[in-house]
Amino acid sequence: MIILNYHEISDEPGRDRWTVSSSRFKSHLDLFRDRLISPETFLNHCHSRNHDKDGRVLLTFDDGRLSDYTVAFEEYFGSGEIPGFMSFIPTDLVGKPGHMNWQMIKELASHGITVGSHGLAHVDLTALSDVDLENEVRTSKSVLEDKTGSSVKLFAFPFGRFDKRVWNAALAAGYTHLFTIQLGHHRSFETFLYSRLCITTSIDSNYMARHLANPDEYRGMAWRMSNRLGIYRLLMRLRYH
Repeated sequence: MIILNYHEISDEPGRDRWTVSSSRFKSHLDLFRDRLISPETFLNHCHSRNHDKDGRVLLTFDDGRLSDYTVAFEEYFGSGEIPGFMSFIPTDLVGKPGHMNWQMIKELASHGITVGSHGLAHVDLTALSDVDLENEVRTSKSVLEDKTGSSVKLFAFPFGRFDKRVWNAALAAGYTHLFTIQLGHHRSFETFLYSRLCITTSIDSNYMARHLANPDEYRGMAWRMSNRLGIYRLLMRLRYH
Protein backbone atom coordinates (compact mmCIF):
# COMPACT_ATOMS: atom_id res chain seq x y z
CA MET A 1 0.00 0.00 0.00
CA ILE A 2 1.13 3.53 -0.76
CA ILE A 3 0.62 6.44 1.65
CA LEU A 4 0.78 10.00 0.36
CA ASN A 5 1.45 12.95 2.67
CA TYR A 6 0.07 16.34 1.65
CA HIS A 7 0.14 19.53 3.70
CA GLU A 8 -1.84 22.23 1.94
CA ILE A 9 -3.81 22.76 -1.26
CA SER A 10 -3.91 26.42 -2.25
CA ASP A 11 -3.70 28.71 -5.28
CA GLU A 12 -2.59 31.74 -3.28
CA PRO A 13 0.78 33.15 -4.43
CA GLY A 14 3.85 32.94 -2.25
CA ARG A 15 2.99 29.69 -0.48
CA ASP A 16 5.77 27.40 0.79
CA ARG A 17 7.15 24.29 -0.91
CA TRP A 18 4.74 22.05 0.97
CA THR A 19 1.75 23.62 -0.79
CA VAL A 20 0.34 22.21 -4.03
CA SER A 21 -2.04 24.04 -6.31
CA SER A 22 -5.59 22.84 -6.82
CA SER A 23 -4.77 21.88 -10.42
CA ARG A 24 -1.69 19.92 -9.31
CA PHE A 25 -3.70 18.05 -6.69
CA LYS A 26 -6.36 17.20 -9.27
CA SER A 27 -3.70 15.94 -11.69
CA HIS A 28 -2.38 13.69 -8.93
CA LEU A 29 -5.87 12.51 -8.05
CA ASP A 30 -6.59 11.59 -11.66
CA LEU A 31 -3.69 9.12 -11.46
CA PHE A 32 -4.82 7.23 -8.35
CA ARG A 33 -8.54 7.98 -7.96
CA ASP A 34 -9.53 4.36 -8.59
CA ARG A 35 -6.92 3.08 -6.13
CA LEU A 36 -7.92 5.18 -3.12
CA ILE A 37 -8.92 3.50 0.11
CA SER A 38 -10.42 4.88 3.30
CA PRO A 39 -8.40 5.12 6.53
CA GLU A 40 -10.64 2.42 7.98
CA THR A 41 -9.79 0.02 5.17
CA PHE A 42 -6.10 0.81 5.52
CA LEU A 43 -6.08 0.22 9.28
CA ASN A 44 -7.94 -3.05 8.86
CA HIS A 45 -5.35 -4.41 6.42
CA CYS A 46 -2.07 -2.61 7.19
CA HIS A 47 -0.58 -5.60 9.03
CA SER A 48 -1.38 -8.09 6.26
CA ARG A 49 1.54 -9.00 4.02
CA ASN A 50 -0.98 -9.82 1.28
CA HIS A 51 -1.55 -6.08 0.85
CA ASP A 52 2.07 -4.84 1.00
CA LYS A 53 2.29 -4.18 -2.74
CA ASP A 54 -1.33 -4.17 -3.87
CA GLY A 55 -0.99 -0.58 -5.11
CA ARG A 56 -3.82 0.91 -3.09
CA VAL A 57 -3.40 4.53 -2.00
CA LEU A 58 -4.16 6.33 1.27
CA LEU A 59 -4.32 10.13 1.59
CA THR A 60 -2.95 11.90 4.66
CA PHE A 61 -2.65 15.61 5.45
CA ASP A 62 -0.31 17.14 8.05
CA ASP A 63 -0.41 20.42 10.00
CA GLY A 64 -4.18 20.95 10.21
CA ARG A 65 -4.26 23.45 7.37
CA LEU A 66 -7.52 25.12 6.39
CA SER A 67 -7.55 23.27 3.07
CA ASP A 68 -8.08 19.99 4.95
CA TYR A 69 -11.58 21.32 5.55
CA THR A 70 -12.32 23.58 2.58
CA VAL A 71 -10.78 21.41 -0.14
CA ALA A 72 -10.17 17.81 0.97
CA PHE A 73 -13.31 17.56 3.10
CA GLU A 74 -15.90 19.90 1.60
CA GLU A 75 -14.94 19.60 -2.07
CA TYR A 76 -13.55 16.10 -2.54
CA PHE A 77 -14.92 14.03 0.33
CA GLY A 78 -18.25 15.85 0.19
CA SER A 79 -18.67 15.00 -3.49
CA GLY A 80 -17.61 11.38 -2.99
CA GLU A 81 -14.45 11.76 -5.05
CA ILE A 82 -12.28 10.50 -2.20
CA PRO A 83 -13.31 7.91 0.43
CA GLY A 84 -11.69 9.77 3.31
CA PHE A 85 -8.30 10.82 4.61
CA MET A 86 -6.21 11.22 7.75
CA SER A 87 -5.68 14.69 9.19
CA PHE A 88 -2.78 15.14 11.62
CA ILE A 89 -3.20 18.16 13.90
CA PRO A 90 -0.58 20.15 15.88
CA THR A 91 -2.98 21.35 18.56
CA ASP A 92 -1.21 24.63 19.42
CA LEU A 93 -1.76 25.80 15.83
CA VAL A 94 -5.52 25.24 15.80
CA GLY A 95 -7.30 28.51 15.01
CA LYS A 96 -4.14 30.23 13.79
CA PRO A 97 -4.20 31.94 10.36
CA GLY A 98 -4.33 29.34 7.61
CA HIS A 99 -5.30 26.54 9.99
CA MET A 100 -8.59 24.87 10.89
CA ASN A 101 -10.50 25.81 14.02
CA TRP A 102 -11.89 23.32 16.51
CA GLN A 103 -15.38 23.36 15.03
CA MET A 104 -13.97 22.31 11.66
CA ILE A 105 -11.87 19.55 13.19
CA LYS A 106 -14.83 18.30 15.17
CA GLU A 107 -16.90 18.20 11.98
CA LEU A 108 -14.20 16.18 10.22
CA ALA A 109 -14.16 13.63 13.03
CA SER A 110 -17.96 13.42 13.16
CA HIS A 111 -18.07 12.55 9.44
CA GLY A 112 -15.55 9.73 9.66
CA ILE A 113 -12.35 11.55 8.78
CA THR A 114 -9.54 10.06 10.88
CA VAL A 115 -7.95 12.70 13.11
CA GLY A 116 -4.47 12.07 14.51
CA SER A 117 -1.94 14.01 16.54
CA HIS A 118 1.00 15.96 15.13
CA GLY A 119 2.18 17.07 18.57
CA LEU A 120 1.52 20.43 20.19
CA ALA A 121 3.74 23.01 18.49
CA HIS A 122 5.16 21.14 15.48
CA VAL A 123 8.72 20.90 16.80
CA ASP A 124 11.51 18.37 16.32
CA LEU A 125 10.71 15.85 19.04
CA THR A 126 14.21 14.37 19.00
CA ALA A 127 15.59 17.69 20.34
CA LEU A 128 13.28 17.88 23.38
CA SER A 129 13.85 16.92 26.99
CA ASP A 130 12.01 13.87 28.29
CA VAL A 131 9.50 16.10 30.08
CA ASP A 132 8.76 18.23 27.02
CA LEU A 133 8.58 15.18 24.78
CA GLU A 134 6.01 13.54 27.03
CA ASN A 135 4.00 16.75 27.08
CA GLU A 136 3.99 16.92 23.27
CA VAL A 137 2.72 13.39 22.74
CA ARG A 138 0.37 13.07 25.71
CA THR A 139 -1.20 16.52 25.95
CA SER A 140 -1.91 16.77 22.23
CA LYS A 141 -3.64 13.39 22.40
CA SER A 142 -5.83 14.33 25.35
CA VAL A 143 -6.74 17.72 23.83
CA LEU A 144 -7.79 16.13 20.54
CA GLU A 145 -9.82 13.46 22.30
CA ASP A 146 -11.54 16.06 24.47
CA LYS A 147 -12.36 18.34 21.52
CA THR A 148 -13.51 15.64 19.08
CA GLY A 149 -15.00 13.11 21.46
CA SER A 150 -13.10 10.38 19.61
CA SER A 151 -10.19 8.16 20.58
CA VAL A 152 -6.91 9.28 19.01
CA LYS A 153 -4.53 6.43 18.22
CA LEU A 154 -2.51 7.86 15.32
CA PHE A 155 0.57 10.09 15.54
CA ALA A 156 2.65 11.69 12.77
CA PHE A 157 6.17 12.76 13.74
CA PRO A 158 6.76 16.47 12.93
CA PHE A 159 9.26 16.71 10.04
CA GLY A 160 9.17 12.90 10.00
CA ARG A 161 11.91 12.92 12.66
CA PHE A 162 12.05 10.34 15.42
CA ASP A 163 14.47 8.12 17.30
CA LYS A 164 14.03 5.22 19.70
CA ARG A 165 13.23 7.56 22.62
CA VAL A 166 10.53 9.40 20.65
CA TRP A 167 9.18 6.11 19.30
CA ASN A 168 8.87 4.66 22.80
CA ALA A 169 7.28 7.84 24.20
CA ALA A 170 4.61 7.77 21.51
CA LEU A 171 3.78 4.12 22.09
CA ALA A 172 3.73 4.65 25.88
CA ALA A 173 1.25 7.51 25.38
CA GLY A 174 -1.18 5.07 23.79
CA TYR A 175 -0.66 5.57 20.06
CA THR A 176 -0.91 2.42 17.97
CA HIS A 177 0.08 3.76 14.54
CA LEU A 178 3.06 6.07 13.95
CA PHE A 179 3.63 7.90 10.65
CA THR A 180 6.88 9.24 9.24
CA ILE A 181 8.20 10.45 5.87
CA GLN A 182 9.99 7.85 3.79
CA LEU A 183 9.88 6.65 0.20
CA GLY A 184 8.39 3.33 -0.75
CA HIS A 185 5.51 1.00 0.00
CA HIS A 186 4.22 0.56 3.52
CA ARG A 187 5.36 -2.88 4.65
CA SER A 188 3.47 -4.97 7.14
CA PHE A 189 6.64 -5.94 9.04
CA GLU A 190 7.26 -2.28 9.96
CA THR A 191 5.14 -2.75 13.05
CA PHE A 192 3.55 0.51 14.22
CA LEU A 193 5.52 2.55 11.64
CA TYR A 194 4.06 3.82 8.37
CA SER A 195 6.10 5.28 5.51
CA ARG A 196 4.71 8.16 3.44
CA LEU A 197 5.76 10.10 0.37
CA CYS A 198 5.87 13.78 1.34
CA ILE A 199 4.33 15.81 -1.47
CA THR A 200 6.03 19.10 -2.38
CA THR A 201 5.42 21.71 -5.06
CA SER A 202 8.00 20.02 -7.31
CA ILE A 203 6.18 16.68 -7.50
CA ASP A 204 4.35 16.82 -10.81
CA SER A 205 2.13 14.21 -12.43
CA ASN A 206 5.10 12.51 -14.13
CA TYR A 207 6.91 11.98 -10.82
CA MET A 208 3.68 10.83 -9.19
CA ALA A 209 3.02 8.33 -11.98
CA ARG A 210 6.51 6.87 -11.55
CA HIS A 211 6.07 6.67 -7.78
CA LEU A 212 2.73 4.90 -8.13
CA ALA A 213 4.26 2.43 -10.59
CA ASN A 214 7.26 1.67 -8.37
CA PRO A 215 7.34 3.38 -4.94
CA ASP A 216 10.71 1.81 -4.12
CA GLU A 217 12.44 3.14 -7.26
CA TYR A 218 14.10 6.09 -5.53
CA ARG A 219 15.30 4.18 -2.48
CA GLY A 220 18.48 3.05 -4.19
CA MET A 221 20.19 -0.26 -4.91
CA ALA A 222 21.63 -0.70 -1.39
CA TRP A 223 18.19 -0.46 0.19
CA ARG A 224 16.61 -2.81 -2.35
CA MET A 225 19.28 -5.46 -1.79
CA SER A 226 19.09 -5.19 2.00
CA ASN A 227 15.32 -5.48 1.87
CA ARG A 228 15.47 -8.52 -0.40
CA LEU A 229 17.92 -10.24 1.96
CA GLY A 230 15.91 -9.36 5.06
CA ILE A 231 18.61 -7.06 6.46
CA TYR A 232 16.37 -3.99 6.42
CA ARG A 233 13.72 -5.77 8.47
CA LEU A 234 16.32 -6.88 11.02
CA LEU A 235 17.79 -3.38 11.34
CA MET A 236 14.34 -1.87 11.87
CA ARG A 237 13.62 -4.28 14.70
CA LEU A 238 17.02 -3.77 16.34
CA ARG A 239 16.73 0.01 16.14
CA TYR A 240 13.20 0.56 17.41
CA HIS A 241 12.13 -2.53 19.34
